[in-house]
Amino acid sequence: MLWRLLIKLSFALTLLFFDESLSIDSLGVGYKGGVARWNQGVAESHFVAIASDSIWTWEVEPNQNLAPGTLARLGSVFIPGAEVATFLEGAEVMFDGSDSTAFDPDLFNDRFGVERSSAIYIDLGATFSIDRIRLYPRLDSEHKTLFPRSFQLSTNGGIDGEGLIEDGNILDRHFEHVFNYYDSNPNREPVVEKRFESRFVRFVRLQVRSDQPWEIAELQIFSDGVNVPAEYVSIPMFAHKGPRPLWGRVRYDGGEISELPITIQTRTGIDSNPLHYFRFTGIAGDQERVSYADYVRLDSIEKGPISLNPDWTQWETVTDAKVASSNGNPYIQFRLLINGPGVVIKRLIFEYLVPPISSGLEAEISPIEVQAGEPTPFVISLQTKMRNRQSDGLILSDEDTGFSSMRILTAARIDAIDKIFIDDREVDFTSRKDSDQGNVIRLRRPVVQDGTFIQIFFRAAVFRDATKFDVQVSDSRWIDGRPITVYQSAFEQDVDPISLGGSLVVRLLQREGLLPLLGGVRPKSRVFSPNNDGLNDIFFLDFNLLKITSPIHIDFEVFSSNQLVPIRIEKKMLFAGSHRLIWNGFDDAGRLVSPGIYVYRVRFQADGGNTDYYGTLGVVH
Repeated sequence: MLWRLLIKLSFALTLLFFDESLSIDSLGVGYKGGVARWNQGVAESHFVAIASDSIWTWEVEPNQNLAPGTLARLGSVFIPGAEVATFLEGAEVMFDGSDSTAFDPDLFNDRFGVERSSAIYIDLGATFSIDRIRLYPRLDSEHKTLFPRSFQLSTNGGIDGEGLIEDGNILDRHFEHVFNYYDSNPNREPVVEKRFESRFVRFVRLQVRSDQPWEIAELQIFSDGVNVPAEYVSIPMFAHKGPRPLWGRVRYDGGEISELPITIQTRTGIDSNPLHYFRFTGIAGDQERVSYADYVRLDSIEKGPISLNPDWTQWETVTDAKVASSNGNPYIQFRLLINGPGVVIKRLIFEYLVPPISSGLEAEISPIEVQAGEPTPFVISLQTKMRNRQSDGLILSDEDTGFSSMRILTAARIDAIDKIFIDDREVDFTSRKDSDQGNVIRLRRPVVQDGTFIQIFFRAAVFRDATKFDVQVSDSRWIDGRPITVYQSAFEQDVDPISLGGSLVVRLLQREGLLPLLGGVRPKSRVFSPNNDGLNDIFFLDFNLLKITSPIHIDFEVFSSNQLVPIRIEKKMLFAGSHRLIWNGFDDAGRLVSPGIYVYRVRFQADGGNTDYYGTLGVVH
């Protein structure tokens, strides 16, 4: 009876403290996705197959004939019209894999109006890397002479937009020739084949110039075996009509996102138009904004620039399955980059929370230029925007929950959080360093007021140029019966009138000549005694690796003073930051070296060549 009572009490407490207004919702795409099917939610796609419940990439082999799979990929054979393309049902006999059937334009004249000189288009249903095409009629004695004599066959990659078949704009595409035979120099062979430098192909255009009877038994289009990375861009999706959403996790219905060879990027905005399109008016370079539908129908000379809507964020990569903060923007658009063949994506779910932590977070860092690797005092200034109401002296939030925790994520080395000011008053706080969570700061009292001005004073060393300091606030919520920590990032903005810049990116000061790669070189001692007595047994060389954005090769070599060949070599791949090289006094053969003077060299293999740093040390026993 006691355990039942405890369960009931626990349940009652959960209901008491759970706030139904702090809810989680989601947008999905795919089967029962809640917004759209994959084929309904696409704005643009390249090298990817699209169905209602999934998207996928093909795994192709070298010399694979891709034409027989055209219909399975939702491709087609068609004749483009002024407004609507005419799709030729039954014309797929030209790539059905049978030499006994053939496409004869005369058989399609009555039903579709196909002339012998009509331009026939084949849509493969996706773009592939192609290096060979072959075509021929039926090769029996009755039909082998019906091959086209004067004709042109050309291809288009189909990667400059999707959905252009049905509105007639296929006619505006640029096609590259494969075969081009004229009446003056006609084709004389029933089997025509050409190998060419690999090109992207989705559309194939065949136009016979003569009015003589002709047929195609098989049109074969061969892959070069290259599996091209695919891209899918969604339409903007609308989340919520009420409180502005705080975007959170991205989930994959079918496994973990981290297990897929994909990159997910998102951007958010306040309306359904992430891009602005402009038309040149023809008057002194003036331009006017037009809709996308009007823009694609403009002549090339009328098409003006395309720019990002200033009310939308830039593309940001999803990391740790979390969408970068959007300051509560209700529209989201995502882009998938699929980096492998044979990948199937089912349902993607984008979670969001209402209400947000803050309707707006703006921050900047000072200074924004420092010496590489030098410990430097910084200050991050943060200002909040809160939607709330006041009642009886208490702040009761309608939309924004506020926060009592912050964190700083950066590639720089933060040595200490010194002090925090809120509205020019120093406050109590605690901080801890977490390798995964960055530097976490917890305030004694929550921040709930609109326009709160926060300054974080800390010391850090920056090792590479353009280092970003991502400032986030967090809130703990009960979602689906379990606690979840949600984060919201601040956007760059000039919030401190005293400082300059309005940026969260720190640059390194440029020095004359080559940028140094090495700084802060600190040998522990110039002399060491590797005698295993526990005192000064090992040589340490500490240094900072500066101003690089990717790992570089490091060679640490030790020479005897009278030899040119190193007795000890250690190779490493190192990122920017603080590092330590160690030598225990043994050579590469495992022998303890003799007492004496030795030379060490640290060689950096970077884009500009090798850079060497030399020093000396003494070994005593």
